[in-house]
Amino acid sequence: MRKQILLLICIFSVGFSYADFDMNYNMRTAYSNIISLDFKLAEQIIEKERMSNPDNGLIYLNENYIDFLTLLISEDQSTYRSRKLNKNKRLNNLRKNNKDTPYYLFVQAEIYLQWAFTRIKFKEYFLAAYELQKAYKLLKKNDQLYPDFILNKKSLGLLHVLIGSIPDSYDWILNIVGIEGNINVGFSELYSVLDYSEKFDEYRIYKNEMLFLLSFLEMNMNNDIKACEILLDKIKNCCIKDNLLVFCAARLSNKLGNNDETIKILENRKLSESSFQFHYLDYLYAMSKFYKLELNSAKKSFLKFTSNFEGENYIKSAYHKLSLISFLEDSLEQREYYHTMILNYGQKLIDEDRQAENDIKNDIVVNKDLLIVRTLFDGGYYNEALNKLDEINIKKFSFNSDLFIEYYYRLARTNQQLSNAQVIDLFLKVLSYDNSSNLYYHPMSTLQIGLEFEKEGNKDDAIIFFRKTLLYNDFNYENGIKKSAKAGINRLLN
Repeated sequence: MRKQILLLICIFSVGFSYADFDMNYNMRTAYSNIISLDFKLAEQIIEKERMSNPDNGLIYLNENYIDFLTLLISEDQSTYRSRKLNKNKRLNNLRKNNKDTPYYLFVQAEIYLQWAFTRIKFKEYFLAAYELQKAYKLLKKNDQLYPDFILNKKSLGLLHVLIGSIPDSYDWILNIVGIEGNINVGFSELYSVLDYSEKFDEYRIYKNEMLFLLSFLEMNMNNDIKACEILLDKIKNCCIKDNLLVFCAARLSNKLGNNDETIKILENRKLSESSFQFHYLDYLYAMSKFYKLELNSAKKSFLKFTSNFEGENYIKSAYHKLSLISFLEDSLEQREYYHTMILNYGQKLIDEDRQAENDIKNDIVVNKDLLIVRTLFDGGYYNEALNKLDEINIKKFSFNSDLFIEYYYRLARTNQQLSNAQVIDLFLKVLSYDNSSNLYYHPMSTLQIGLEFEKEGNKDDAIIFFRKTLLYNDFNYENGIKKSAKAGINRLLN
């Protein structure tokens, strides 16, 4: 999830007019097209600005932003090799601009941040740490020089949230960068920028950016359903046609348990031949159809994604879902074919892909009824999932077997979403059985107990179970589950 999280964090362009930093009509229009992923049109407008106003420093930031999104969305190695030389050229040009403006250091910091996240995507971690350090020092200096400059809070808030959620295995980044993470402080800073964007016309250009950042961070760092509902409403009311925000709206509606709305959002998204293709939206659409058990439609969209996407993430996951569809359709030959594809294609950089390959290598037993329960649950069809659980005869599973434990885990999770009583007791029942196969049911149950205690206001017990979650190792979805536990501890201790 961390990567998933780093794949989609955007550092947007700046506004207002200072000498050499002029957010004029050209720059605003270019920015708008970048948000819509229409990079070709944005590049034409940027070139027009270069002809009339070559010293405008925002030219370099907008160009860098195009590189940033292109690389993170496409994951193309050859494009990365050709474009990474652009960073120093742009920074050198920017240093010739007017230094007596808050944008002078801010724009440089933004470019360092964009490349730091890009380096992480392409596994150049030490260089990423160096660039994070450079960005942080520039932002801190800018904050000292211009303490009322609201955009400092955007980038500092982003850093505070992300650094505060870094897994323990990446603590060396903190030591190199020298940043103290604090999720609560980071969210406060980011929401203050969103508030400015809604109250003051001169900051309105940042609204889409802040909705994007806060939506993704709320989904992955906090356990605040109300905040997700508010953000989804804001996106639907202003900017549902921007594909980056379509992504957020689809993810938010799925998190809120409304898969039908997710499908509607994705079906109504803007499709343009001139726009840079965001193939991950095809993957999301396939997942939504799979959750609804519309298997033929899901299969077509998964195959569309695997055929068109040239990156490395979610490939194994997509083939894994195709293998599960084949299993549900009793097509054993097709299932074996997709097992081979899982092992031969894609990388294991994210939790979903690691799980896909681990399930095949470890020959994880799949039960058709429990698979249907899980699929319905993931789509937010909780009553249907509970009805399916009621139809299952638990006696057909061997006591303390993986399927036996999975049944009670699914029962606990479904009752939790329906706000039924004694949810903590159901999760404790899961923990009472042996964890011999080291699957994710035990650490996830431990995490959910912590979240339930947090909702009750029982801070001490919540922290106890969050810390217990961090003691588990080598299980599917480990990064995401531990990230959530660490975020919970951070929330309650700050």
